[in-house]
Formats: sequence, C-alpha cells, structure tokens
Amino acid sequence: MKKSFVLFLVAILFSAGVVAQTQVLSKVEKATVYLNGATLTHTATATLKSGSQEVIINGLSPNIVLNSLKVNAGGVLIASTEFSTDYLTLQEESAHINKMKDSLKLYKQKLSDAINDLDSYEHLLKLLKEGTLHNMQQTQQTVSVADINANMELYKAKAGALQKSIDENDSKIANLRETIQRLERQIRQDQTKDRHRHGVLRLSVSVPKAITTEFTITYFTEMASWTPCYDLNIHDMEQQVTLQAKAQVQQRTGLDWNHVQLTLSNATPNRTTEAPVFSTWFLSFYYPTYGSRMNKMQNTVSYATAAKVQSNETSEENVEYMDEMAEEIPAPMIMNDYVDVDMQEVHVNYVISLPYDIPGNGKIQLIDLKDYTINADYKYYSIPKLSDETYLIATLSGYEQHNLLPGYATVTFNNTFVGKTLINPNVADSLFSVTLATDPRITVKREKQQQYCETKHVGNSTTVTQSYLITVKNNQNKEVKLTLKEQYPISTNKDIEVKVPNITPTATYNKSDIGVVTWDVNLKAGETRTFSITYSVKHPKDRSISW
Repeated sequence: MKKSFVLFLVAILFSAGVVAQTQVLSKVEKATVYLNGATLTHTATATLKSGSQEVIINGLSPNIVLNSLKVNAGGVLIASTEFSTDYLTLQEESAHINKMKDSLKLYKQKLSDAINDLDSYEHLLKLLKEGTLHNMQQTQQTVSVADINANMELYKAKAGALQKSIDENDSKIANLRETIQRLERQIRQDQTKDRHRHGVLRLSVSVPKAITTEFTITYFTEMASWTPCYDLNIHDMEQQVTLQAKAQVQQRTGLDWNHVQLTLSNATPNRTTEAPVFSTWFLSFYYPTYGSRMNKMQNTVSYATAAKVQSNETSEENVEYMDEMAEEIPAPMIMNDYVDVDMQEVHVNYVISLPYDIPGNGKIQLIDLKDYTINADYKYYSIPKLSDETYLIATLSGYEQHNLLPGYATVTFNNTFVGKTLINPNVADSLFSVTLATDPRITVKREKQQQYCETKHVGNSTTVTQSYLITVKNNQNKEVKLTLKEQYPISTNKDIEVKVPNITPTATYNKSDIGVVTWDVNLKAGETRTFSITYSVKHPKDRSISW
C-alpha cells in the first residue's frame, strides 16, 4: 500500500513538470534587402492548447543579429525567447538541385554499367586470343591449313567486334565521367552553403485558451546585399536616352527565399546613427615619413577613356543538361509595372509586387526595376594634340529628378556595346557626359606652321615661338556641334615667360591657369574650318627648357 502511494505521488510530480511542446516550420514571406544586410520576415502557424507550453520554430537563418529579433503572435503571451543553431537537421534541397542530383545518380549508374561492360568485353577478347592460340598449337594432332584459316577468320570476326565494343565503351565512359564532373560542379555552385545548419527559435508561451495562431518573426541578417546598376541605351541621336535601373541581389543566409515579397532599400539599418562631435585638434611640428604612396581613383571618367572601360565580369560555367532536364524558357516580363518607388525622408525603397525566388548560394540575381527616359545633347569632341580621333559625346541632363542611386552603367549605342561608366547623382554637377564612339566622318588635322616657328637669341635670353594650324572638316550631311581643345605651356619659374599672341578665331574659353583653349563651334554639312594658336617661350640663354 505504501509503495503504491509513492508511485502515485511520483507520477503526479512528473506530470506536473512536463511542458507541452509544439514544433512548427517557418517560411520566409518578406525580405527587405539593403545595400549591406537584409530584414527577413517569417511566418509560422501553430495550433496550441491552453496553458503554459513551449513552441519551437524551425527554418530560420543561422546568421542573425540577435538584438534585432522580434516575435509577435495574436492571443498568445510570449514569456521568453531563445535562439539557437541546429546542426543535425538537414534542410530540404530545392527542386532544381534535386533534379540535378537525380540526373547525377542516373549517370553514375550508367558509368558503372559501362565499366562492367568494358571489363566483360576485355575478358572475352582475352579468352578469344588464348583459345585461338591454343587451337593453333595442338601437339596431339596435326592442324591443317583449313583449320588454321577457319580459326583466323573466326578470330578476325569475333575480335573485331569485341575491340569495337571496347572502343565504344571507352568513349562512353569518358563522356559520362565528364558529364558527372560538370553536374557535381554545378551542384556545388548552386547548393545553399549553410544547408547543414539552420536557426531555431524556442519560445515559452502562455495560452489563455486553445487557439490556432500565426507567429511573425522578423530579424536582421548581414548575409545579403544588393547593388544598383544600370543599362544606358542610346538608339540614335534623334531620340531620348533610355535608362533602365537594375539590381544585383545576392544572399547567403542559409535559406532559399521562395516566392518572397521583395523590397530593395538604400537605408543603413545596422549603422551607428549618433551625430559626430569634435575632439581637440592639437598642432605639433611635422616630421616627414617616407614610404609608398597609393594613387587615389577619382569618380570621373575622361572623354577619351570613358569608352575604354571594360567589364570584368566572368560568366559561370554551365552544365549541358540532357533532354529530360531541359526546361522551356518563358518570355521576358516587363518589370516596370510591378515595381513601386517609395520615397522616404532619407532613403529610397523599390517595392516589387511580384513574388521572387532568391537562392541562398550567393550567386548574383539580376532584377529589372524601372525604366526612365532622359534628355541628351550630342556633340563631337577632339583634342588633336593627343589623338587624331573625334569622339561623339552624349551629355545627359535631368536624371537627378529620378532619385537614382550611385552605380555603374553599361552603355550601348545603336545596339552596340560601348563600355561602362559610373552614374553618381551625388555630385554637384547636374550634367553627366559619356563617350559613345569615334566618328571618322569628322576629320581633324593638326600641323605645325613652320613659317611662324622660330628661335631667337637676344642678349642673355632665348625666345622660342611655336605655331599650329588645326583643320576640321564635317563630312556628314547634317550640321554638328564640335568642341575642339588645344594646349599651350604654363610657366612654373619666374625666369620662364610664356606669351600667347595669337588664338584664331577667338576661343570660347581660355583657361590660362591650366593652359587650355576651347572652341565650341557648329559645323555645317561639308564645312571645313581652320583654327590656329601661336605661343612664345622666353628663357635664359644658358638654361634648357623641359618641354
């Protein structure tokens, strides 16, 4: 009797210490991707009984910023939360990965069969050789010529067929091994990197009455980013320029984002927002140090070099899928109607209404955002001292009204790739120029005018006079704008005197601080015009000039 009472008491205490536990799998519903990082929103539905219990929510990213974690649920009191990482449960592979793995398994089986067939053919050929040799070397009886010929014909027929099968299997095995290697490389490339771990959220909750509720989990992760980029398309000089805004999105959160509501933002949620303050500025004597110097790259691209900037992008190696893996490629959709630009006080949000899939393998996903039309003014540009080429320049204006973000643009002119250039709306200048092409129909020739060039020695001084004639011809059947530039030297020594007595015709601009003359002219169809500049340099007779 006493033993039964003790067992009953233990049972009561044990049942009182047991806490109900419910496990649910969450799904990524929304992703707001920043230039560095992302805010993810998951949902998970759970059916709970009344009372205190534990809810375990699986399927979260293992790479979260803990102090950003927020959990909400209707009709439930959340007493505490605990985040941990599960290293034991493997995540499900995507359908794309599973299809490739099935193909890999099939090709490995075909490879095994081909290797077995090769072994069989080689063994049969060996037996055939040994049997034929044995028949022709019999010692008990004389082998006739007819028997020898019969054995030779049999060996020739059988050995030829077997050798052909061996060669075919060798080739088949080589092709199968190559296909298997390609599939394995593609799987490694496309597979989510953090498949072997995922985040788990353990909640202690109190439920007043039985309920089916939805948990909403939001958190920030640093394992995602996006980069603005553009396509700058110029069809011809009579139309406006088309600027297509795009986004390069990538993520390594350990999850595949399937059918998520995607928002791209240039906000910086994880950056310190405290305003700066001064610290004391102490002065002391300067003691020079010597070491290497690093050149600083500027955000400007010169007319002459803008068209030469090349892309360094490397295409990924793709697997040649077999017929059973081929998928029909749908026609491209126009994204312009599915993207809303939400202007906030200090940042811009691109809200995409179409659900998106972003795999967690870190590969860049290129997303079309918005199309804009921009005004452009076209002119030709030439510096004959540096180049015989005449460059066609497009100067864009009014793009700042579209609240663009800094990013590189791929430039095409008449459906021909020109190069890349940087669009930076943050600079003060509202005009943006890009080099499109060289045009041989605008010819420029620069030659020295020998009749005006001379060197004079007067007293202790030497005066050198140089003169150049520039001839420009418009071989087009329409009027064009041309900016022509020429250079003269600037003295950095009081003993060197530079004079520019002749600039013909009068220059539009003459920047005497840098020694650059600019003529902005309109050339009619077939028109030829000349420009000239003469300058003199006076210096001490016993000193040489570094030209």
